[in-house]
Amino acid sequence: MVKLPGGDLLLAGNTNSNGGYDGALVRTDAFGNVIWERTYGADDWDFFREMLVTAAGEVMLVGRSFREGVGAEVWVLKVDEEGEILDEWLYGGDGEQEGRAICAFGDGFVIAGSAGTGELSDGLLIRIQVDGSEAWSQTFGGDSLDMFNDVLATSDGGLSMMGITHSFSQWEEAYHVKADADGAELWFHNWGQVNDQGAMKHQELSSGEFISIGYTKTSGGGGEDMFLLKSDPEGGFVFGRTFGGGADDQGASVDLTDDGFVCAGWTSSYGAGGRDVFVVRTNASGSTLTEIVGTAFDPLSVEEETVATVFIAPNPSAGDFRIEGLVGRHAWTLHDASGRMVGSGSIDEMSTISVDVEAGVYRFRLVDQRGVMRWTGSLVIVDR
Repeated sequence: MVKLPGGDLLLAGNTNSNGGYDGALVRTDAFGNVIWERTYGADDWDFFREMLVTAAGEVMLVGRSFREGVGAEVWVLKVDEEGEILDEWLYGGDGEQEGRAICAFGDGFVIAGSAGTGELSDGLLIRIQVDGSEAWSQTFGGDSLDMFNDVLATSDGGLSMMGITHSFSQWEEAYHVKADADGAELWFHNWGQVNDQGAMKHQELSSGEFISIGYTKTSGGGGEDMFLLKSDPEGGFVFGRTFGGGADDQGASVDLTDDGFVCAGWTSSYGAGGRDVFVVRTNASGSTLTEIVGTAFDPLSVEEETVATVFIAPNPSAGDFRIEGLVGRHAWTLHDASGRMVGSGSIDEMSTISVDVEAGVYRFRLVDQRGVMRWTGSLVIVDR
């Protein structure tokens, strides 16, 4: 997720709502009301892993695309703030490649991920010029699984990558590699002890030290635990902290506060069951104010409203349908699988809607008179 200058939010991920998998991009306002959503990809599977917004306001999305006759390659899509495609590139070679992270670097970008399959993969680093051409490509690792989950441009003009390696131990380990501006390796560290460990994201501190987040099974409450690691400018260990309970818990992102760090991920140890969002705030030493884990919090005080059950009938429809359970007058829009609006109008509880579109799956949205999104759902159109 990234925040746009005007306060709107962009969320990138994946969807199988159209059959197979496609990259998905959603724009909301600051309150989470959906403005538009779009899907991208070819006939086979396509995945987004990360995105950034450039100084020019363009959105760069990186991931993996499976193409017939080509296999899996690094997939980069450039879109504008309305989701319209500006450019698209694929990078690859023999075997499979995946882009898992992207950062601005010089007048272009650097992509990090993996090249290869399973236990025969290497960490992959690609430098991309502003026009999308490949400046250079480097791989890193040993004789087994190596992959990068994150990349950042460092204050000394180089690059730092973190991820997972299986090349130096019988266990998975956190993997930290430092490279110069040309992608040449300067040093690397692999972190782990007597069980699996991995790094997902990291930040460089003003001191030149690094803070990273991921998971470990080497210590903690049991199973996987969220793991916060601080290392010095040469990658040496400073401290490690674990957070979690008796089940699996994992960190996915870390950010800086005025007096420490905020870590986010998921937990199976606490919450309502299954996997729940897990947020941990620490001081600069990685310590929390308390070891008691709250099961809920309300960061924003908002008035809750009771919303009537709304549904489309009939659904599937040949083009004529009603909205059951609607109270009051609303504006409606209909969007195709790419996010393009193909119909709009206004409706109340007595109205019938007629649309003339091709057979397929569409997204139907209702907005109240204040412009607040009230309901969204799928509409299946069949041939008459």
